[in-house]
Order: sequence, then structure tokens, then C-alpha cells
Amino acid sequence: PISVIGCPPLPSLIYSTNLVNFSCRKPALKMSTAPLDFYQVGDAVCDELLGLLEKYANETLAKQDTFRVGVSGGSVATILAEGMHDLRSDFSKWQIFFCDERIVPEDDKESTYGVYKRDLLDNYPKFPKSAFFPVNCKLSATDAAIDYEKTIRKAFGQKEGSTEIPSFDLLILGIGPDGHTASLFPEHPLLDEKTLLIAPIENSPKPPPKRVTMTYPLINQAKVCLFGAQGAGKAQILKRILVDKDQSLPVARVNPTKGRLIFVACDGAASLIEGNPSREAKP
Repeated sequence: PISVIGCPPLPSLIYSTNLVNFSCRKPALKMSTAPLDFYQVGDAVCDELLGLLEKYANETLAKQDTFRVGVSGGSVATILAEGMHDLRSDFSKWQIFFCDERIVPEDDKESTYGVYKRDLLDNYPKFPKSAFFPVNCKLSATDAAIDYEKTIRKAFGQKEGSTEIPSFDLLILGIGPDGHTASLFPEHPLLDEKTLLIAPIENSPKPPPKRVTMTYPLINQAKVCLFGAQGAGKAQILKRILVDKDQSLPVARVNPTKGRLIFVACDGAASLIEGNPSREAKP
């Protein structure tokens, strides 16, 4: 089994293309216009995120030639970078993009790509570096955002000037203590961005200030948006998202129009979630 720092392994866990069942899970919840699954997995958040990544990768590759996934920074980056190499999948058919990035050199501790480079690519040279599509952080935030949107469109086979919104097979997103996700922060003007798919930030409320981020038009076009919540410190914010449905929180605005939402939470993070606080998906 995979063992990730801070994440106790499950001795009996074997990854497959089928969703791993845990007896400690609460029933799946459905809410908003997108179907929503809520899994309470004891202390196995790390293993579950990796298992779901493998599941969706292999299910996608059974139907098409390429699996396109967006990954995030923070604790999610550590989980994925330290465990991804152990998944059973054809990584040569993966394309890995970034839901957001800090405009810093890749050897800076704040670099999201830097985490994957140090913990995955440098340690496991057989993992194809070509699978990653990093942001060009040598550019200004504005130019990096323009360049990265072009990079994404090209990878999806779209011509320059296309207005079609690419649909990622999976986005793995984090939940900040203030309810932010990617680099979409509460009360920030980018919450209302309708045109740009990748937007620059010059004044992020969380350092470093210069970043680029996916916006809702791109995020909500994904087939699956997957969130992980670990630690009792996430309990209150998770309650505000799932029970109170607080739309002031950026996470609560993630609602894939033709996809599904998945929240994976440890017991501590799920401690304020009781019963079934959500409504059935609407057509």
C-alpha cells in the first residue's frame, strides 16, 4: 500500500479501477445542480485521493487516448507528489496541468510545480516529466496566464482564438482555511470572471502575491472536481460549504455543469457534518 508522510497506510488497500469501499464511509450525498458524493474515510484521505485519481485515470483511458488532470498545491500537492508514482496506470498517456501556480522560480519552496519536481520527478526518474505542463513562471503573471491558457487549448487540440471551453477529466482541488480553492479567494474580483479561463493575480491575499489560477468557467466544465479535507481544522469550513451552502466561499461555487463533485474528508474534518444536509441533484 502507498504510505504518504502524515497519512497512515491501509494494509489491505489495493488500488484498482473500481472505487475502494470503506466501511467507515457515510452515504453519498447529492446537492446543487451537480451530483455530489461525500466520503468520510477515517484517516485515509491520502489513500482515497490517490485511489480516486487512479480510478478516473484508468476509466478515462479505457475510452480515450489521453487522461487530462489538473492538480493543486498545498497539502494536496504533497499527497499526490509522494504517492502518484505507485499508481497502476499508463502515465505516458497522462497530461498533468496546474489549477493554480505561484509566480516564483521552480526551486522556490512556494512553487507548486517544484513540489512535484522534487518529490516525484527527481525521486522517480521513470515517471515521464513530459506528462507535466508547468506554468512559465519566468513571465509576468499576466503573460503567464495568457501563455498557459494557450498551452491548455493546444493540448486539447483547440485552435488559437477558440471560444470552446476545454473539459478536464479530473480536477483535484484543495480547501483553504478561508474556503478558497486554487487561487480563488473570498471577495476577490476573480470570483466573477466570466471570460478568462486562466487569470493572473497580482495581489493575492495569501503570499506570494503574484499567481495564475483557473477560473470558474474552466473549473466548472470539468467532468469531475475532487476535494480533499484533512484535519479537524477543516471541520467548520466544510460545514459552511456542505451544510450551510455559504456561497461567499469560493469552494461552494465549484459546481461542474455536466460533471460531478466529490468531497473526501477524514473524521475530524467531517465532525460537523450530520445526516444528509444536501438536496438531490437537479437535471
